[in-house]
Amino acid sequence: MKIKPILQSQYLASLAMLKQAVVKCPPEAWDDSRDKDRFWFVAYHTLRYAHLYLKAQDKGYVRWEARRHNQPGLPFTKEEILERLALVERDVVEQIPMMNLDGKSGYAWIPTNKLELQLDNLRHIQQHTGELYERLGAYNVKLNWVSERYNAASPKEKKK
Repeated sequence: MKIKPILQSQYLASLAMLKQAVVKCPPEAWDDSRDKDRFWFVAYHTLRYAHLYLKAQDKGYVRWEARRHNQPGLPFTKEEILERLALVERDVVEQIPMMNLDGKSGYAWIPTNKLELQLDNLRHIQQHTGELYERLGAYNVKLNWVSERYNAASPKEKKK
């Protein structure tokens, strides 16, 4: 069984669900002061770590700015979040084929192999996406489950 195409497909489907939540988020939910962590911040956090752990190793990783979390009035825009999401989609396509899934995680603080790190990373994306879906339910926003396999060569095109 070839695991890399399956990983890519699941990453891209998970990211498609996160994208759907971001796109459909109403303005009043995007930066709601009643939320401990604002909608935009949860999306940002999810993508920041997905991007980090999709790299072959920590070396050479360009850290994303961690601004705005405690600065009300300065949320990331949907466009900024969607740009970062597109970057993570590209990483899925480019990085997974190069990974040694049996090798070490590449991060001193993560004592697993690269495959287990990718499964953890997927669970992280799914956990926060589920959190955002739950929030949007309070606004009667209709969201769909993404079940189709995604073509790793082109995140925008689904396999038929």
